[in-house]
Amino acid sequence: MEESHQAKGRCLRERRASSRSSQSSLEYLLVVALTFVIILPATYLFYSYSKESSYEITDSQITKIGRTIVDAAESIFYSGQGSKTVLELNIPDNVDSAQIIDGRELVFNITTNFGISETVFFSSVNLTTINLNCNINICKLPGLSSSGIKKVKLEVIDQYSVKIETI
Repeated sequence: MEESHQAKGRCLRERRASSRSSQSSLEYLLVVALTFVIILPATYLFYSYSKESSYEITDSQITKIGRTIVDAAESIFYSGQGSKTVLELNIPDNVDSAQIIDGRELVFNITTNFGISETVFFSSVNLTTINLNCNINICKLPGLSSSGIKKVKLEVIDQYSVKIETI
């Protein structure tokens, strides 16, 4: 009878030890699950915020570039024929194309998460480029459609217009 009492005691101790290890395993799984519940939404928020910030940075860079070109063109135009200047511009990555429409609008097409966005700058002076890049009323500026540091030459070619070209 004493042997059966010892066997029951051993079984009871083994069951308690097994119960403790099951409880610690369950607690460990709960900690891991809670960590994922916190990390996954935080990662998503960080990713979406960084994408939005990237678009805002590109937009502000393009705004600065467009205003710089238009302001410089207007400035040298009023200086007289033969005036010229060279600008050094850092073009961001997602610029698809740059063009002059009707001689008065400088347009940048930018790829965003929502599609293609146009940023337009209006000039009070006539803008043009090399005649080979013009088609009716649209002149393309191929040098400004690729990323990197570009040198842009602005020159007053006659009493009516300023020529823009990438050198």
